[in-house]
Amino acid sequence: MKKTILRRAALAAAISTTSSGAMAAGFYLNETSISGLGRAFAAENTVGDNAAILARNPAGSALFDTITLSGGVIYVNPEIDAEGDVTYFAAPDTPIATLSDQKATDYAPTAWVPNAYLAVPFNENWSFGLAMYSNYGLETDFDSDWPVTTIADKTELLTVNIAPSVAYDFNDQFSIGFAVNFLYADATLKTMVPTNFGLNPTVAGADILSYDDADDWEVSWTIGALWNITDRTRFGISYHAELDPELEGDVNSDLVPLPLSPFNDAKGKVTLDLPDTLELGLYHRFNENWGLALGALWTDWDDFERLEAFIPAGGEGFNPLLFKEENFQSGWRYSIAGEYYPCEEVTLRIGYAYDEGAARDGFNTGDAAANAYGLPITWRTLSIPDTDRNWVTIGGTYKFNNQLSIDGGLAYLWGDDETIQEFTTVPAPTYFDGRTTNIEAWLAGVSLNYAF
Repeated sequence: MKKTILRRAALAAAISTTSSGAMAAGFYLNETSISGLGRAFAAENTVGDNAAILARNPAGSALFDTITLSGGVIYVNPEIDAEGDVTYFAAPDTPIATLSDQKATDYAPTAWVPNAYLAVPFNENWSFGLAMYSNYGLETDFDSDWPVTTIADKTELLTVNIAPSVAYDFNDQFSIGFAVNFLYADATLKTMVPTNFGLNPTVAGADILSYDDADDWEVSWTIGALWNITDRTRFGISYHAELDPELEGDVNSDLVPLPLSPFNDAKGKVTLDLPDTLELGLYHRFNENWGLALGALWTDWDDFERLEAFIPAGGEGFNPLLFKEENFQSGWRYSIAGEYYPCEEVTLRIGYAYDEGAARDGFNTGDAAANAYGLPITWRTLSIPDTDRNWVTIGGTYKFNNQLSIDGGLAYLWGDDETIQEFTTVPAPTYFDGRTTNIEAWLAGVSLNYAF
């Protein structure tokens, strides 16, 4: 019986391990450059107007004739709200209470996403690059009296990617590059009993399961190429291999007698399957005043099928412990942007992008607990209200001289409302029948570029 309770607690916590605090499909971050922000990141692996291209294409260092630095930060202000009915059950077909029109407002906090890049040419053929940025991240945080903190409460994922690279330019027309990615990931997740839980006040505010200080380093690689088709047209292609950090952290719960393995300061390890990506870009400058950028980014979310943990202290039944079937789907992000160059010092940008969500439509028919109560649950969850997104962006660059320039960018994105239905049995059978009422975000950024 105790093991069943622990399994349900782990399941409830795992549901909130991913979210739409990140402003792209799943929890992927596009925000690698401020000039790219103004272009809706169209052909971000191709344009190469500053060293930030190194985040998307290691061949980009071949574009620079002198040592070049770029660094900036993007402020992300998401607005994600949820609304629905919450029903408590005593048994299947036996509801005991319903809370109507429960609302969670602005539950994805604001975030700062920094980046820094260095491109160093060695000679006419060889060049070196160094990129530091974040390409995955999220945070959601519900109020402690939200009736379904048993399903989704607090989640954080922070990643930092450090990518040294080398590129070779064959003939000023074609270049290739290779990077090694050193990814650091740090995660915290928590589910809890609402502080105003009336069905059993003795457990109100208790942690169902907390997973703290979970981190790991992982190594992967990126390969890319640039082709200067003509003096005015460039094509880029780049591939980022998948990453599989094993996040080891401390596992605890207030709802079981302590000390009781495995949820008493035990070590748990969760493998996070981060997808590989393929990016295509095309940049064409029509004349001295106008340019066009086209981009397509494929993200292989199909590998993100489930979350499961290895808890050595748990023994049989916890190795692995299946948290949740995620069943993400791969998708594309399409982008287009125009650039206007009114004079040598100024570049103006406008962009649009359509980003296919990773959360799958439809219902999870394989959840035994929900099936026992005859309740439909969606693949899309409160902590992943992921949906298709539209982006509109503007931005610009001002060159002070041949060495120093500043970039600025602003973006607004929004997604369609989606149905969300979820169920948990801890600490009481609880069903959320609702939808997201708002998914949108504002992003603003600034960066400096310097060429020695």
